[in-house]
Amino acid sequence: MQREINQVAETTEGIVFMGLAYPAGDVGAAVGSLYRLAPGSKAGDQALHILSTNDALRVLWVSPADSLWVGSADGRVGTTASTGWAAAEGDLAYEALNGGPAWTVSTLPRDRVKGLPPNVTAMWGSADDDVHVGVHGGHLYHWNGKQWTQTRDGDGTADQTIRTIRGHAADDVYAVGAVGTLLHYDGKRWRNLPIPGTPTEGESLGGIALLPDRTVMVCASGIHGRLLHGNAAGFTEFGRYPMQLNNVAALGDRLLFAAWDGVAELFGREVRIVKDNFKTAGAFEGRGRVFFTEPAAPRMQYIVHDPAKQATPWTRSKF
Repeated sequence: MQREINQVAETTEGIVFMGLAYPAGDVGAAVGSLYRLAPGSKAGDQALHILSTNDALRVLWVSPADSLWVGSADGRVGTTASTGWAAAEGDLAYEALNGGPAWTVSTLPRDRVKGLPPNVTAMWGSADDDVHVGVHGGHLYHWNGKQWTQTRDGDGTADQTIRTIRGHAADDVYAVGAVGTLLHYDGKRWRNLPIPGTPTEGESLGGIALLPDRTVMVCASGIHGRLLHGNAAGFTEFGRYPMQLNNVAALGDRLLFAAWDGVAELFGREVRIVKDNFKTAGAFEGRGRVFFTEPAAPRMQYIVHDPAKQATPWTRSKF
């Protein structure tokens, strides 16, 4: 079986990451599990297996209340938050292990365009009763603490698949889709925002970084990388770069990018590669540090950049 880490988050109880297991060459058949490292853990420490499932988990999100949320390719959302949902039943397994929290599970409504079970691809919320879920095909759902509602109809194609959702507040939320989809939610409805400039060949919007002035930076990746900067009032092209910018994470006043062939950083309006001795697929903000997932790694592992550790600011954790 091939095993890899596809998502990393950090809570008050430590680092939590999602591991996928699948037959070699068949990532579509992957099932997900969650693992946790206690606070203060270092490279080489063992991670505790805290959730075992037979569900096709793909997305991990930690709410402001430190609740864990997961989304699956089969249209389910699981959480440790108090939601009133039921525990997994029948053949579906969500088993808490090693003192991990108990889980409940909900099934999203079928999408209104094709009537298919949603394939969850992104998740973010301002609270446990204000959660947005993006799915394959560009559809968006919202949990208000009582029920799920489909809040946007995509066109149902892979081109609009929601890649990332981030927000400054419940009425200031952004989402990006794979090809030419840039959206804003004002607390009532989603609307499309114009994408400035001319996309590079094969361009796909990927990550969103929240900036202190309540604007956002969106990264795009094609044959070249692009950055888009703005807010609900509009976006401008910030710059074009000779590298892929797959995902972005803010670290204080720094912006770091998963650039496939390493890690890049923004300096003024210039983006430069700062690490090139490993490959990166995803970038995930922790507490004063950033985690990078590695594509096609030989085992479950990730890179962490922690500038507080001056002697070893870059380390790899293997499991």
